[in-house]
Amino acid sequence: MDLSNANSVVSLMNSVLAPASAVVSSTAGGDAGKPSVDFGSVLKSSLDRVDASQQKAETISRSFEMGNNDVDLHDVMLSLQKANIDMQTAVQVRNKLVSAYQSIMSMSI
Repeated sequence: MDLSNANSVVSLMNSVLAPASAVVSSTAGGDAGKPSVDFGSVLKSSLDRVDASQQKAETISRSFEMGNNDVDLHDVMLSLQKANIDMQTAVQVRNKLVSAYQSIMSMSI
């Protein structure tokens, strides 16, 4: 059983929740020791991983449909389910971000 896509789901969730890998530069002022994180690059890399997962699932399913003997049905089903989980995770993260944005926008100054 191939766990690489399951690991990508875990890394996607980790990158969204604790994006320590996208350190851009140190912040100015009194926080010289704390690194700054570029939210846009973290979000883009996460979405790129979801896209890669979707494309891999599509490639495997097309190979199976074309009669490739190297691809089994269970490999196709696993890759499609993993891609579905990746997409559901991305949608839930988006929903949380939209909800947080709406909460911030509804606060009075």
